[in-house]
Amino acid sequence: MSTATSQPTASADPVPRLRDGDRLSVPEFLRRYAADPVVLSAELIQGVVYINRKRELPNGKGIEVTPISAEGHAEPDNTIQTVFGTYAAYTPGTRATSAATVLLPGASAALEPDGTLRVLAERGGKARVGEDGWLHGVPELVAETSFTSGPRDFGPKYTAYESAGVPEYLVWRTAEQEVHWFALRDGAFVPLEPDASGIVRSEAFPGLWLNVTALLAGDTATVLATLQLGLASPEHAAFVARLQPHGA
Repeated sequence: MSTATSQPTASADPVPRLRDGDRLSVPEFLRRYAADPVVLSAELIQGVVYINRKRELPNGKGIEVTPISAEGHAEPDNTIQTVFGTYAAYTPGTRATSAATVLLPGASAALEPDGTLRVLAERGGKARVGEDGWLHGVPELVAETSFTSGPRDFGPKYTAYESAGVPEYLVWRTAEQEVHWFALRDGAFVPLEPDASGIVRSEAFPGLWLNVTALLAGDTATVLATLQLGLASPEHAAFVARLQPHGA
């Protein structure tokens, strides 16, 4: 009498680790990103992997996590998120997000901007939340709080956002105390300059007024008071009216 012996089931090949500088497609990047036990935050910019934060196990003795500066990044970023969130709260048909994965059109960019402000797709916006929970398409405004990431934010990220047709791009270089706001015109970013009062006015989002002088001085109360003036402006009211669905 013969007995059958079971053969071991071949295990699936392990997912390769995510490495700085790898050139990957968006699907492969997302597959490795989801499976990597070390990487905490990474982006694919023009087909190239950039790892932002990761856990390390040096000699198996512990876990090290790259720290985030409170004054260099976290506090300034919170201010920008407050501005975006307040604007969205008073502008039906828009949404603000913090660091969500954004899949720009094409096959070479999966980014995690520090903030976005967008018009809902059903109101004419060019970005939507997919079934995977990520943003797909082109948000109308992208923001980066840039403490140590200036070369990337003004290099490959700048190019990726410009090439994808992002209407506006805001970068706050906190160490240098500089705010750069760009608008897309004829396929290229050009600076939006503050007026004599130090206020920059968004073209993509009427009524979104940023008091750069107050922002750099750490005067958040004045930043928000200036924003309220923008929200009370006739151009903001007209924008809100345009965003409303027919028959509303």
